[in-house]
Amino acid sequence: MDGAERDRECQPGAGERPGPASSRVLAGALDVAADLDFDGQARTLARLAARWTDADAAFVLGPEEDPQVLVPVASEQRRGEWDLSGARLSLADVRAWAEGEPPASLGSSFGGTLPAASHPVALRGKGADPIAMLVLLGVRAPGAVTEVSDLAEACRRFFENACHVRAIRELVIQDDTVQCYNRRYFEEFLTEELARASRFHAPLSLIFFDMDGLKQVNSLLGHAMGSRCLYEVSVRVRGKVRKFDRLFRFGGDEFCIVLPETEWHGALEVAERVRVAIAGKLFLAAELGEKGGVKMTASFGIASFPLHARAKGELLERADWAMQRVKNGLKNAIAVAEIAGEEHGS
Repeated sequence: MDGAERDRECQPGAGERPGPASSRVLAGALDVAADLDFDGQARTLARLAARWTDADAAFVLGPEEDPQVLVPVASEQRRGEWDLSGARLSLADVRAWAEGEPPASLGSSFGGTLPAASHPVALRGKGADPIAMLVLLGVRAPGAVTEVSDLAEACRRFFENACHVRAIRELVIQDDTVQCYNRRYFEEFLTEELARASRFHAPLSLIFFDMDGLKQVNSLLGHAMGSRCLYEVSVRVRGKVRKFDRLFRFGGDEFCIVLPETEWHGALEVAERVRVAIAGKLFLAAELGEKGGVKMTASFGIASFPLHARAKGELLERADWAMQRVKNGLKNAIAVAEIAGEEHGS
């Protein structure tokens, strides 16, 4: 029996009384456990919770980069349109809300005023702090909230294991030196995002940049200082891109930024912010003290899907070619790839 069939079996029809709570909870837990990925489990939980309680919407908040903050990771919207993209709840707020004391800032976190029939359901781990929170908005069958709470408790181990798996995966796909994503994950992420962009006819842009003068830093100050410079680059760049953009260390002193749903002119604005962030402040200021810091710049190339390329290798190649034009010229500048065919005059 697949998930949809179980969902139909556990959904009472008109005039029917729901079956024993344990049966529906067990079936729901099996649905959630069918996915080993945290986000996939969250989507299943939100779907089941919204249907059982006849809610306008159900959202699952989970950890992102900061383990002390929960952000939306899955939703099921049945009536109305709720935008929770900017919602961020501290664990202190989550604990207070789960205990019946909504924090004063809660409404603004959810894009306005919450409907009267709103219910938070905390998914607790082994410790005192919740590892995630299910939020039900506009509940029309409040009697089913208890069943949803039982389902959340039954799924606790599944979510804990998924969090552990995700934490281990984050270690595997991170570059230890600069604390951004590595080349291995770049290949996977770009492939997935290009497939999604093609499916939904959306743009995607790639920024390829190379640090100018890092070899001199390595020669004069040592490779440890050079690595520290690369770490500072990562910190500055991550502060200038969106949450769903991704920064990768491509290799050596080369980096890539993948910007989903972004055309070339939007990527150009991001590249300029990054260029200024790198060139506008000395590196290694704390380490060198009275000797002063080191001025560094970067050379940038931009290519966009589908304007400049339609395949992964070609997209990277064209961004690299654009970057090389800058690298071989004045440096500390940005170039955009030529549209396919224009370089040959066709």
